Amino acid sequence: MLLVVSTTMGAQETEPPPPEPIATSSPVVDPTTPGEAAEPTPTPVPAGDAEPADQGTPVPEPEEADRPGEAASDEKADPADDAGAPSAPTTVEQERPLNEVPEEPKEQFDLNAYPETAKKKPKEKWDTFRDGVRGLLVWDFFDGHLTIRAHARVQVDGTLAKANQTMEGVYGELGDSFDFRRLEAFAQGTIDHHLRYSLSFNFGADAGFGDIFVEGREHGLNVFGYRVGQFRLGSFQEPFSFERMMSSYYTGFLERSLPVWTFTPGSNLGYMVFDTSKNKRFTWAVGFFSWGQADESNASNSVLSVTSRITWLPVYRDEGRSLLHIGGSFSTRDPNGETRYRSRPEARFVNFLVDTGDFSASRIKLYGVELVGVRGPLSFQSELIASQVSGTEIGSATFWGGYVQVGWFITGEHKSYDTGLGVFSRVIPRQESQGIFRKRPGGGLELTGRISNVDLDEGSITGGQMTDFSFGVNWYLSSTSAVKLNYINSNVKDQGRANIILLRYQFRPLPVPGWR
Repeated sequence: MLLVVSTTMGAQETEPPPPEPIATSSPVVDPTTPGEAAEPTPTPVPAGDAEPADQGTPVPEPEEADRPGEAASDEKADPADDAGAPSAPTTVEQERPLNEVPEEPKEQFDLNAYPETAKKKPKEKWDTFRDGVRGLLVWDFFDGHLTIRAHARVQVDGTLAKANQTMEGVYGELGDSFDFRRLEAFAQGTIDHHLRYSLSFNFGADAGFGDIFVEGREHGLNVFGYRVGQFRLGSFQEPFSFERMMSSYYTGFLERSLPVWTFTPGSNLGYMVFDTSKNKRFTWAVGFFSWGQADESNASNSVLSVTSRITWLPVYRDEGRSLLHIGGSFSTRDPNGETRYRSRPEARFVNFLVDTGDFSASRIKLYGVELVGVRGPLSFQSELIASQVSGTEIGSATFWGGYVQVGWFITGEHKSYDTGLGVFSRVIPRQESQGIFRKRPGGGLELTGRISNVDLDEGSITGGQMTDFSFGVNWYLSSTSAVKLNYINSNVKDQGRANIILLRYQFRPLPVPGWR
């Protein structure tokens, strides 16, 4: 306890103020001198030797508390008098062990989100579940140097196909089907924070491994200190054609157009360098590939191919709600003796209706041009693709095809554009539809139309000519799932017509941050 003593040399001692009661002890006053505190006899202690009070004994020792002549005082001690001596609290409530953590307000630990969740409407609960798909099966190893995210993609198709008598006489019944177009298991993630990888396997109609690659986007590829671009190494899609570079989950129709299906290369083993300009108006890509995989439509084998693509956005406003896209692609390929072109009528589970069969070839050059536009809910998309084949039995042969496609979101959405790859990307439907369906929830609704043609006749090579007229309705339930309905009227020159109806449900989860 603190003792305050005031002395003046040569002066008589003054009486201290009456002491206040203390919770733990009472002062003891000398009875021989009523009303006057006994003069203490302090023992000087060096400042450096002062020890703090025992943490485990917040109440003073009895002999100190009961020392005769000591009286408590509520007067503030002079700092000069208590230099180097620790202050002791006057009450037990004020003293606390140093290792004791004050208890936080209880309400901070009683927060519970479940009652709030229970109050959510069914649509809000669905949105919460949908957004949670982003984190489905995520692992983090080695302090973030390796991340793995596993997910699945699904496309299940139903097909109704009916040919007229002329076509049935040539190809037989086209048949109906219900099957998985794609049932893909995916794993994506990062390595050492800046390398990204992707691998997939398809259990659907075209069973087998899909794209497997590693790419560097943040740091890119540098040569002698100069940035060359980003790189990708593995088995992946060659950079050719607007529609081919686009994910099948983002296309306006269930299947790609006739010329894209027939001529463009698919995924092959190779190395690619690509990049985007700082103003996001230009993209470019060039890759070297071993064309060793037999494509579903093009059965050629090759030793080496060089494929490139460039795009330009002369118009890009309002975050892509208004844009004009111009692009071009080129590829030179060594078919290693033979090649073949064939195509289905934009329906995977229908027979091939045009087919060149195998024919000799020493060199193939592919050319492609693109013109794409978006104006609010309206979109326009077109391509022209040609294949120039050298070393055939007729010398040189040229096959070609093209398509024109339009789309209209009657609910007010617009096509999303990926400035990094120069293609359309994921459609994000509005929470509440607009346009003719005002203030009604239910996702985005798009109407589409397309005309596509492919010509595989050249001299003695008679693969056939086919033209498809397609109409579609796309219902985007959310940013991850959609239902698509297509009607196709396919006309094969001199071989008859076919009417085909396609229905698809698809699901593709949200991407890993940084991925598309």
